[in-house]
Amino acid sequence: MDQPPQDPMPQVSLDTAVTLSFDYLKQLGTVAMTAAAGLIALVQFVDGDKKFFIKVMIAASLMFLSALLAFFVQFSLMDRIRQGHELLRKREAAGYPHLGAKRLERVFEGLALWLLSISMGIAVHALISIGVPA
Repeated sequence: MDQPPQDPMPQVSLDTAVTLSFDYLKQLGTVAMTAAAGLIALVQFVDGDKKFFIKVMIAASLMFLSALLAFFVQFSLMDRIRQGHELLRKREAAGYPHLGAKRLERVFEGLALWLLSISMGIAVHALISIGVPA
């Protein structure tokens, strides 16, 4: 049998992977918070349209929730990294639940992405509908 071709690029180091994961989550939270703040600021310039206000507030709320979930994943990731490092370890637990933490991180990360996507769709719909004459 033929062997699959070997990847010429070496694997990414653990430090690089952690840094990239943390930066990705930080950017996800930053995008969500910035978009939510922009939507809230935009509401000030649209007078009297209750539907627009409700849609924007729903979108902003989902964006804030998305940022909060991204923050929770960042916290969990950092906690797992600290548990693996002798100097940074917070507690001496014999069986730290890495598997459970990883699973929860994946769920929260997926939820954060979905909430951000849905809220962006709601925001775009609200912006389009405010520009269309009734």
